[in-house]
Amino acid sequence: MSFRDTDTTAGQFTSAVSLAGVFVRYAFYFFGMIVFGLIAFGVIWLWGNRVQVVQDKPAFRITDGSYTRLPVTSDIVSSGLLGRVEIMQYGTLQTSTTGLAMAISFPPSGSIQTPPGLDLRNARLLRDVNYQTLSTHYDLETRYGPVHAVEMRIQVDGRWKQCLAFSSRFDTRALYMAGWTCDATGSKPGADALACTLDKLVIDKQLPTKEADAYLRPRMSRPAYCSARLVTQTFDTGSRPISPPSRWSQPSARTRL
Repeated sequence: MSFRDTDTTAGQFTSAVSLAGVFVRYAFYFFGMIVFGLIAFGVIWLWGNRVQVVQDKPAFRITDGSYTRLPVTSDIVSSGLLGRVEIMQYGTLQTSTTGLAMAISFPPSGSIQTPPGLDLRNARLLRDVNYQTLSTHYDLETRYGPVHAVEMRIQVDGRWKQCLAFSSRFDTRALYMAGWTCDATGSKPGADALACTLDKLVIDKQLPTKEADAYLRPRMSRPAYCSARLVTQTFDTGSRPISPPSRWSQPSARTRL
């Protein structure tokens, strides 16, 4: 091999290495831009869905005398995921006395949430609380529409407090309602009483959305209507005995394998 051939081979090798280096460098820039874009998208999403406290009073209240005599606290939070959530609480969950909390969520425009669109923890109704839902369910009827309730136990000072958790089944996506009610430690709340309490919901001012206001306000003027029924099992959950082999069908000559 001559010196000229050696120089040509070396030059080709150098060009290939330079080309590969350029490819690696621009590939690094390309993937770096993708990673940076994903990080920026995540930050923007988290920022848009952060929970913010709104300095305002809820547009609703409960007029049931069993709860209006209790200490009342209210809160309003807003996020891109849940929309606006207005909360009213009568009494304190962590004590052995009665109490009631209700949250009404007004989802953002275009939301495709379906009932139950409001979770008790997301609505900040069961923060830092040890609770268990039980197997007993109720269907409630109120002037505002159907509500579903389930028995629940909350641990307070080493003892279990019996409660009912509830969520709306309204025929609208403009709002969702959820909450809990508890009797004093050792007693069990009644589903009928809860239905009548929810029936005493009162709207004091314009709701955050026209659709929600158009749904709730006309129903507020309806006659009082509250009832509850225990949800019963609609299918047989018992085990069925297996028939003995003597009753099994026997294959015939026409049976195709």
